[in-house]
Amino acid sequence: MEHDVQKEAINTWVNKNELEKALSIGIHRAPEFKHEEKKHYLGEFRERVIRLLTKKQVMEPAIYPEIAEALKDRRAVKMIINGDIDYRFVKKYVKLAQKMGKTSTVIHDPGFKGETGLIVAGDGAVDVQNIDVPDRETRLKKLGVSPALIHSAGKKVCERCYKKIIHADPGEAINYQLLTLADRFWGERCSAC
Repeated sequence: MEHDVQKEAINTWVNKNELEKALSIGIHRAPEFKHEEKKHYLGEFRERVIRLLTKKQVMEPAIYPEIAEALKDRRAVKMIINGDIDYRFVKKYVKLAQKMGKTSTVIHDPGFKGETGLIVAGDGAVDVQNIDVPDRETRLKKLGVSPALIHSAGKKVCERCYKKIIHADPGEAINYQLLTLADRFWGERCSAC
């Protein structure tokens, strides 16, 4: 049905004379195709999206390794983040994009629909079938990681816990730091043990 509406809109536009087109653009701006789709994908077409996180996923303390992998993809050009999310949750992804040499943009638009919080996109069609990233906690639990270790993301852990998480998913190395001898001297303990 959406395809028929677009087809009709194109035919109507093509059949207008130049004066009607100029007036229409002046009053209503140029016609935009797949407008609803672009509202859902933070202003991008679906076929350009490589990976997508929900707002809830962006607000988690850990960085999703899938986003780091998507930014390494040669087709990835930019990261777009929904401006509805507090910047304290967003900044870790902005830093990640900078580290990977990709641009990142935080867009505030009340017209955005849905729960999309972040996308990694290319300039052209990439046609990735499954763009949704599975929930981190569920994925790690299936790999046998304890809830205490999962929730220790962003904190320092002992060598044993660090090895467990890296063995389960090497991409998670970006979310954990090893406790040093100096840390232990100052009384820090493994947050997962």
